[in-house]
Amino acid sequence: MRKKNFIFGVTVMLVVAFCLLCGCEKVENMGSLPQLSKPYVGEYQCEKLIFGGEEQVDKFDYIKLTLKYGGSFVLSYRDAEKREGAYEGEYAMSDDGKELTLSAKAGLRTVSRTFPVDRGTILMDLTFAGKLLHAEFKMP
Repeated sequence: MRKKNFIFGVTVMLVVAFCLLCGCEKVENMGSLPQLSKPYVGEYQCEKLIFGGEEQVDKFDYIKLTLKYGGSFVLSYRDAEKREGAYEGEYAMSDDGKELTLSAKAGLRTVSRTFPVDRGTILMDLTFAGKLLHAEFKMP
């Protein structure tokens, strides 16, 4: 009986010592479930593309925005004439999941743009060649 109590006592002391030495954080400091699971990661399809007041999405076979776990993104497309292209960069999602910031190299500098996210839909509004470009990306 003494041997079992001794082994139990040593085991408890080892566990306590391990917890103190490993520098374990409190659960509250480890982040929220969305921050850990990153539910926004994946492939988004462009469902609406309006440039200068005219719908343009039918001129493309696809336009995709892929958000990867490592914090990088790829914006890829293929037009109706089978020409393909892609842009790559880094992204950051706000803690509340309501804003997405995309950053990409443009020559020697990095350009960043922040876009709202509404119920899982990424809304992009940019001025290009003096006209408004509006795009909406959703997960299929």
